[in-house]
Amino acid sequence: MRSFVLPRADRASLYFRHRPVQKPPYFWRSLLNVFVLLPLLFQVAAIFILIAAQLIGDGIWSIVVLGIPVGAFFLWHCVRTGRKDVRKAIGRDSAFAAEPRFFTRHLAVLLPAAFTLLVSTIVLLRPAPAEGALFGDFAGVFTLTHLPACFLLSVVYLFGIPSPWVYLLPTLVIYVAYGAGRALGFRELASAIRTAPRARFATCAALILLCAFIVWRIGSRQIGFVKGNGYGEWRAENTFNVRHQPFDPDNTLVKIPAPTLRIADSHPLLDGATAIFPVYAAAAQAIYTRFDIRQVWTHIRSSTTPSAYERLVAGEADLVFVAQPSESQRAAAESAGRPLRLTPIGREAFVFFVHADNPIDGLTSEQIRAIYTKRIVSWKELGGLDEKILPFQRPEGSGSQTALERRVMQGEKPAPPLREEFALGMGGVIQQVAAYKNSRAAIGYSFRVFAIAMNSGGEIKLLKIDGVAPTRETIRSGDYPYTVDICAATAGTRNPHVPAPVEWFLGPQGQDLVDRTGYVSLHPASAP
Repeated sequence: MRSFVLPRADRASLYFRHRPVQKPPYFWRSLLNVFVLLPLLFQVAAIFILIAAQLIGDGIWSIVVLGIPVGAFFLWHCVRTGRKDVRKAIGRDSAFAAEPRFFTRHLAVLLPAAFTLLVSTIVLLRPAPAEGALFGDFAGVFTLTHLPACFLLSVVYLFGIPSPWVYLLPTLVIYVAYGAGRALGFRELASAIRTAPRARFATCAALILLCAFIVWRIGSRQIGFVKGNGYGEWRAENTFNVRHQPFDPDNTLVKIPAPTLRIADSHPLLDGATAIFPVYAAAAQAIYTRFDIRQVWTHIRSSTTPSAYERLVAGEADLVFVAQPSESQRAAAESAGRPLRLTPIGREAFVFFVHADNPIDGLTSEQIRAIYTKRIVSWKELGGLDEKILPFQRPEGSGSQTALERRVMQGEKPAPPLREEFALGMGGVIQQVAAYKNSRAAIGYSFRVFAIAMNSGGEIKLLKIDGVAPTRETIRSGDYPYTVDICAATAGTRNPHVPAPVEWFLGPQGQDLVDRTGYVSLHPASAP
């Protein structure tokens, strides 16, 4: 009787058809390669390119020249690693070459890819925030859940690109290159059978659909965004604070040689607006004696106007230096049983600024209101360039946003800002107006001293309002229309030394400090 022998592929098909999904040989080693070691190698390569490019110079061109060969070598290494992992797995279990199921065969790369794409999809399903925090979503979620993203985080800050693609693209490229290497390894083996086309198509289609959704969702959430860099604005304001760190011998604070007030114990906890930090930091440096300088940042903080008011009402600060509070901040203090007591110690100008290349030098108050209600949307309507106006705003409760709403808008409500027009930090407003690639179209606002301090490179210019420039003379005379008080605010405290600094600021030395810091004193001061 003639015997009948099934071909090898058919025998393998019968053997595997009812077998449960098995963990492939060398699975954990493959997973370690694709999920940890290759992303880590990418980070090393990226840091090498950046450091070498900085040493060579020539900016972006040196990065491109170095990046092409290093990137090509890295991709070749990913493909080679996938191919080697297949050969090791087949050498350990030759039956694995006859595995017909596509998912089982490539489990080590499909699991990380599916995880990355699913996490990205979940992040992007969240509603868009008030400001441009799409990158923040990825930084928060991926750093906690996705190991390659943790490695890539430092590279993100080196590049300074707040985009989710900095996380996604390198990781996905690693998966594709490694998967291509695995496929090549199986194709080179004469004993390996072909997997079912239907399985290959279904798996790849599912991954492609997830990728397409991610691309679409990122694009839809960035509609209307203008360029912004949260890290850049944090760095700008952090640098501003460091330059004015009290008790640091290298700081740039105004020095007071013989202060008439000394506080040697129970030093008041100070806080305030970023713009006013140089004033009260210099005062603390002068009048605090027997002070442990290790407590500088706990006793002398700069946590922005909204946070300063919150800390004052909560009893976490004794004295804060701020602009006038918003109605909601006053109401919060009243409801907490700690009404605010405000003592003006100087004057300042609330200013509007544009990029230095913008031909507009001044606006009227009505034009400002029209811009921020978006009745005027193009500079061409004001005699400028034919470009859409990008009016940056600040968060509600900040000192400058309160000044805009109370002093400028006169009861009109500003139109909702574009998401990254909503700059979180005062330095962020200035940095974004100065650095936006269509920067001549941007306009922002701040307080005069802070704007001047942050504008060392001359990237912005202050606008005249109603024909009046914001100078010390026009602020003192009241001719400049948006003059505001800077105040020392208290809300009840058990610290016995709080009234003394307030009185000192009203005296000759305090008023001289206000003038020398760049603000305008309540009256011309002459220090003893």
